[in-house]
Amino acid sequence: MSGLFLLVGLTIAFAPLVNAQLTEVSTQLTDGFDYPVGKPNAEKFYKSRGFTPHGHLGEDWVRQEGSGVAFRNPVYSVGTGVVTLARDFRRAWGNAVVIRHAFLEDGRVQYVDSLYGHLDRILVSEGQRVTRGQQIGTIGTAHGLYPPHLHFEIHHNLTIGVVHTGFAGDYSNYADPTQFLDSHRVLKRSPQTVVVALSGYAMPSFAGIPARPAAVGQRFGRAISFTGQ
Repeated sequence: MSGLFLLVGLTIAFAPLVNAQLTEVSTQLTDGFDYPVGKPNAEKFYKSRGFTPHGHLGEDWVRQEGSGVAFRNPVYSVGTGVVTLARDFRRAWGNAVVIRHAFLEDGRVQYVDSLYGHLDRILVSEGQRVTRGQQIGTIGTAHGLYPPHLHFEIHHNLTIGVVHTGFAGDYSNYADPTQFLDSHRVLKRSPQTVVVALSGYAMPSFAGIPARPAAVGQRFGRAISFTGQ
């Protein structure tokens, strides 16, 4: 047992994601991308904070009437794909979902990940196929850490997941979400399917309550200590 405790004690910044049930899932190519709130065109929402390379690596979306009105509003998958992460990451993320999308561009299959952070409720599970515009959760506060809003990212680098550390905050790894969505609203339809991996992310590791795969409908309405106390 002492060896086991030593091994746990030596765990450092990241640990690999392991899904005991599934390692890869097939998905259809998405035929376009819509906005993650107020579908399909972000109706009644606006960006309170935009994308900045090497800074804020996503967008924050709130209701036009005020951020508080956004609480528990629906969050939608921007495109057809597979849920690769759906967990409560505590700390700054709270409940978060990552979806992998495949699409045709210039005659080739391309991939991006979309990330949805600070959710109040997760309505999907890892390995689940989702369609464009399908509700995947609701807007939250990261357990009371922030005013209600959706933090939304698009990743070109498919190993980022929820860990920004170690990746350059530039356009080789991230896309400006609005620019990406607007330039990919309508894509060529294809009956082709592809297989996407459910592993390969660097996962955060910290003392206290570990991140666990989310049960569908999981919700946390109270702030939780970062130390697990």
